[in-house]
Amino acid sequence: MRFVKFIFSRFFICITVIAALIAAIIFLCVYIHSLLPAAAAIALSYLVSLAAALTLLSADSPSEFRCVWLIVIIALPLSGAVLYFLSRFNRTKKSPLTPALPASSCSSYEYFADGTTFLDRMVSLISTAKRQVLLEFYIISKGHIWGAMYRELKIALARGVKVKIIYDGLGSALRAPKRDFKELVKAGAEIKVFNRLLPLPVSRLNFRDHRKIAVIDDAVFLGGVNIADEYANLTAPHGYWKDGGALFFGEIADVYSRIFSAAFDGENPVWGSNMPKLTEKHTLYPVADGPDRAGSYCEDLLAAALYSAKERVYIFTPYLCLGDKLHGALTYAVQRGVDVKIIIPEIPDKKLTYAITRSYCERLVGEGVKVYTYSPGFMHFKAAVCDGNVLLGSYNLDFRSMRLNYECGVMCDNELADEIARDFVACLALSRPFAAKKRSAAGRLPLSLLRLFAPLV
Repeated sequence: MRFVKFIFSRFFICITVIAALIAAIIFLCVYIHSLLPAAAAIALSYLVSLAAALTLLSADSPSEFRCVWLIVIIALPLSGAVLYFLSRFNRTKKSPLTPALPASSCSSYEYFADGTTFLDRMVSLISTAKRQVLLEFYIISKGHIWGAMYRELKIALARGVKVKIIYDGLGSALRAPKRDFKELVKAGAEIKVFNRLLPLPVSRLNFRDHRKIAVIDDAVFLGGVNIADEYANLTAPHGYWKDGGALFFGEIADVYSRIFSAAFDGENPVWGSNMPKLTEKHTLYPVADGPDRAGSYCEDLLAAALYSAKERVYIFTPYLCLGDKLHGALTYAVQRGVDVKIIIPEIPDKKLTYAITRSYCERLVGEGVKVYTYSPGFMHFKAAVCDGNVLLGSYNLDFRSMRLNYECGVMCDNELADEIARDFVACLALSRPFAAKKRSAAGRLPLSLLRLFAPLV
């Protein structure tokens, strides 16, 4: 049994590939006179691969990324190196790791346990806006929800309200209401597309704006909800769509107004001495990430909360693809006797991503984490309760959200954590325990490969 596990291990596969390459070089050297052109071509491919490997090892990417890319470069000496260099082409330049966003506060908040009430409240608040409406969403799609919002935005513009919108070029592809956008621009709105779809390799397809921010005067909506009918369950492509978010009033809105403005203008937000003074009722800890920053604030913040948890860890997530940092924090919480529970969808929206999620869940269940599937349909809500703290926002628990996308969220240490924990318990009653399939060592190979290449998906 140990021998079977060994031959399917990453170490054995890497050693086998390297040995095969060395054997090929020796063979070509022995028959160099008859195979000189082939030897020269292979030598060139090795030089390109070596350059790619050295570039990879000197990069500041997480070890998970470097490991899988190194295997690709070794296994595909020339094409793997070309793929790696193409992935870095036109990449966002990373700035040095800067201090996290300053703490802020809010006077009051409202929690929404479903997308319908979340979006209805947003449309209602737009109808009373006096100064500004700033919308930054991964998906803005034609439909009933957008139709209601579009009508209120036109009326708001007529009142003299400033309206600015950012939508993602991939997330909203073929769905964006471009005719309505043109009408809004004619009425005075400013609208930008983040990384519009362009031909490869000039396209920056791998880097997306996955944020969900709506700043309306002195209030800000945060959560996992996009502007599309399925989020309000007006359509049901994957069963009941469970989502949620929160509306915060007060100083916190200024923080997200600056985050939005920085994204709109293509700059980094500047935090000076004129920041909010935490004079309001609730203290909040904003977090925002992107591929232009080294590291991940969200990953660090969540890992710290997991390591400090003593009683409960409740996580809603549609996708689960953990790096070593969060995986270690979760399993250590279990070892300390913390009640760790995770709810994932039962009906997936992306089959490959769901297969990766299930492979990670099988590993976590074997290590004592309790995983459940949401029976009514698709769990899209993104939140993590750690004792009296809750992290809420647009982040999925995967490599893409932590390293490649522009994301945002907020950590709260107030009653909101208890509200979301009660929502979790209610969803738990509608969920069933995750069922891991029994597999032979050979049957576990596809799962190992899925986890291995997950950082690139």
